[in-house]
Formats: sequence, C-alpha cells, structure tokens
Amino acid sequence: MDKFEILLFAKAKEVVGNKTSIVVELPKGKNTTLHLISQLKTLHPEIIPILDISLLAVNQEYVERGRDIEINSKDEIAIIPPVSGG
Repeated sequence: MDKFEILLFAKAKEVVGNKTSIVVELPKGKNTTLHLISQLKTLHPEIIPILDISLLAVNQEYVERGRDIEINSKDEIAIIPPVSGG
C-alpha cells in the first residue's frame, strides 16, 4: 500500500472536520488519480458532493476532470473546490 496525502481547502476542508489534509492508501499498481478519487469517496462519503464540483491538482497543475494519470506518494495532491468572491 502506498500512502497519499491530499491537501484540502475551503468547503472540502470543512466537510471532513476542518482538517487541512487527509491520507489515503492505495494498493500497489493502483496509483492513479481515478483510483485515488474512488478511494477518497469510499473513506469519506461526506466529501462526494464537493468532489463532484471540485478540481484535482497534482503538483500544482490541474488534472482534467475524468483524466486518469499516474501519481506517486511524493506528489502534492490537492482538492480545489470552487470559490466565490465579491
């Protein structure tokens, strides 16, 4: 199993108890963004509505929604919910 730290911001942070990050473990050979999102939804179902409208960033680059890329445990991974301003 490989461990991945996921940084959380705004509403994503709020729905998991104001944690700034969470750790998700993936089995060897399943180190991809889609497996990570699937595991995150299983472990934290309360975040599903936020994930459905958020962007995923790997090493400060947005990953196109639905695109599956390889990740490693040293990558910086973040969930970026939409923000509103005024």
